Amino acid sequence: MTFFETDDPAEPPPPEYDTRPDPHLLSPFAQRQELLGRFLDDAELMDRELAIAAAHRARRIDELRRLSEAIAAEEEAEDAAKPPELRANRHHESGWSIKNRARTELACEIAMAFLLSKNAARMLLAESTTFIADLPLTLEALETGTIRYEHARLIASTAWTLPEETRGLFEQEALPWAKTLILSAFRAKLLTLREKHYTETMRERHEKAAAFRTVTLEPGEDGTGYLTLRDSTETLSAIYNRLTDIAHATTKDDPRTLAQRRVDVATEILLKGDLCAVTDDAQASADGTAPDGRRLGHGITAHVNITVPVLTLLGRDDEPATLNGTVPIDPATARRLVADAPGFHRVLTDPITGSIVSFDDTFRYLPKSLRRAVQLIDGECTGPWCTTPADHSDGHHPDEWATSHNTSLANSALLCPSDHQLIHNTRWSMIKLPNGDKEWISPCGRIRRVAPYQRLSPAFVETTKPDPDEPGTTEPATDSWNTLPDNNEEMPF
Repeated sequence: MTFFETDDPAEPPPPEYDTRPDPHLLSPFAQRQELLGRFLDDAELMDRELAIAAAHRARRIDELRRLSEAIAAEEEAEDAAKPPELRANRHHESGWSIKNRARTELACEIAMAFLLSKNAARMLLAESTTFIADLPLTLEALETGTIRYEHARLIASTAWTLPEETRGLFEQEALPWAKTLILSAFRAKLLTLREKHYTETMRERHEKAAAFRTVTLEPGEDGTGYLTLRDSTETLSAIYNRLTDIAHATTKDDPRTLAQRRVDVATEILLKGDLCAVTDDAQASADGTAPDGRRLGHGITAHVNITVPVLTLLGRDDEPATLNGTVPIDPATARRLVADAPGFHRVLTDPITGSIVSFDDTFRYLPKSLRRAVQLIDGECTGPWCTTPADHSDGHHPDEWATSHNTSLANSALLCPSDHQLIHNTRWSMIKLPNGDKEWISPCGRIRRVAPYQRLSPAFVETTKPDPDEPGTTEPATDSWNTLPDNNEEMPF
């Protein structure tokens, strides 16, 4: 019998001893490494707990989706019992059925609760549904902390693009790699596995994917940004190679790096490229301006809204200016843009409060003065989940014009087309407060307040309403109750 053996099964087992060495017996270097190892163990444990929490969140979000669908089904049954002229489903042909309305309302509820964009909320809903319905092994590995959330999310987003009958086999092959590969290598591995499980040809899939080509602009840091172009690989490769070839054709003493020259070439082509081929030169005036005021070929002039504090414009202060209501730019660049612009919206801001004191314009063809004021104040769409620029947003009456007949600064706000449709077709509502804040109220009764980009100075008083016959008022009426949002495609990842 060894020291710890016993014939009494009721006797407790011997205590477990810490096998790690006593820190006091280690060298100073070993002590520091031992302490670092303990902290690393704790961090790794917390990372696994994050994965477990993500799995629980996925289950709860999918439960939320199923509850929303069940409530919508009950509302459809109640709606069917009403006279035809009173049914909410009378807009079914336009896409705004009770089921679609419920789906959009839920995505916006999640977006507001989690501080996400609507598209990100839709992706989270689709991701959770994919975990529950198609990827039980991935969800189980996530719940036990065996794989990380980032890896599981890649499996879900890739599986979504596959036919349903092949997702299970794809998951079985992908899951072991999620436990060993770093994220970038795992992403490449999934692309290889994905090709094995497709029934459509590469050409068929390429044609479908090409329909989602787009250009996006994302503000960056220190006055920079990111212009992203999504198109077919062969087109992008040709563009990249051409930029590289032109960038190489420079003098040897050019101090710029190849990357800098490549960017400068692209900028030069996009801003000053020859676009006369797509216009009628015979109608252009001597200064390169078309009859409708558009600038033509050989150097396209970009028109922007630039907000410059008065003292900055005079060179007496270094407070940053803003471009298009959201992007900060340095004072020197702001002064150069103002000096070079053929016309610009001048906005004077109070140096103490930053409030708008006044505004005017020097454009030949003017948009509605009221819309211009709302753009300067709101800066972008006022949806709590949205950052659509002012130029791409609609004007909206918080108090319905049909009942208030009030078109004024106090009853105007900016909404992107998608959020404009949301207000008109769902049970979300938005009110504008006297101080300019907008309160968004969800169907669940949650309230989120959105502050304007800039506030009006108390001394600023609106004196007139806009003239509906004012030249340049070309803003089309949005048929927002008859169309689903453009970003409602079935491509959630």
